[in-house]
Amino acid sequence: MSKRKNVSVKFISEKCGVSTATISRVLNNDPKVSESTRQKVLEACNTYNYRFPEKTADTKRKKIGVITSISNQDYFASLLSEITNYLADYEYTVLNCSMVQGRFNLKDTLLALYDSNVSGIIIISGDYLSIKDILKPSIPHVWIDCNDAPSATNDICTVQSDQYVSGCLAARALLNQNCRKPIMIMSTRKSIRSEERQRGFFDEFKRGGIELTSQNIVEVEPSKDGFSDSREAIRYLIAKGVEFDSVFAISDWRALGAYTGAISMGKRVPEDICIIGFDGISLACKSVNITSVQQNTRRLAQCSCDQLLHLIKGEPVPNKHIVIPTDILPGQTLLEGNQL
Repeated sequence: MSKRKNVSVKFISEKCGVSTATISRVLNNDPKVSESTRQKVLEACNTYNYRFPEKTADTKRKKIGVITSISNQDYFASLLSEITNYLADYEYTVLNCSMVQGRFNLKDTLLALYDSNVSGIIIISGDYLSIKDILKPSIPHVWIDCNDAPSATNDICTVQSDQYVSGCLAARALLNQNCRKPIMIMSTRKSIRSEERQRGFFDEFKRGGIELTSQNIVEVEPSKDGFSDSREAIRYLIAKGVEFDSVFAISDWRALGAYTGAISMGKRVPEDICIIGFDGISLACKSVNITSVQQNTRRLAQCSCDQLLHLIKGEPVPNKHIVIPTDILPGQTLLEGNQL
């Protein structure tokens, strides 16, 4: 058989009985294409001596930028995975850039993504006001867990978990265990979200007839090793003779540190000390089945992606400020029953 000259994508699609978009997906190694279709297309390309122009494919590839920080790796990794999977259905490639405190700040990371010709950007746990003046109007932006107060973010699209209710849920779970002397492990680096969580925690205990104060707060320095910091903090409190019957930690890793510290000092969990974490998605949570306030990272990702896709298309965004409910993930660090 003589080789056909100037074979086109349309010619191959007609021979295979599929669309030109399917041909493009096969040649770009899209995993969503079935193996039988892939083989049929590749055989046709070989038979008719068709070679796909790679450079053209690259220039047409659509890209979305996602900016994260390096703290709370499990949470960010889960969000990034959900965002990547969701946007793949719309044929977007996700470019992830991480901020490193003291080296790569939000402004530098944002400019790097602008240079990558992205169609839009999702910023996770980042500021708005500090970069407001350098944002490109031609590129849509969406925030997950924006660091600025809601009153300052009316003009942008935001998605976040319900932090106040999260604090209430944690407090109610401990009150249901008859805990009356809780401590809350927090970071010395305050945020709008952590303050809302603390307010909910304090308010729920107050509704239960218990007034909490700053004495119920244990602050630890923010670090990559939240596990060790929290473990040593709990060991210190027990050695000092501080009386407490429960712990609400700002992350699952810190909750695991509290658990390990209590056990190492001869305390029983949950019989002597009840522990509840936050996120409900990490290896720390699963390692000893820690009870946790669980964030819905899938909904956080989907809602932020939907907002961004509306903006990219120039369409009105139905809801610019979305708050996602959280719930309690039962575990073994609270007594069975009455965990909700």
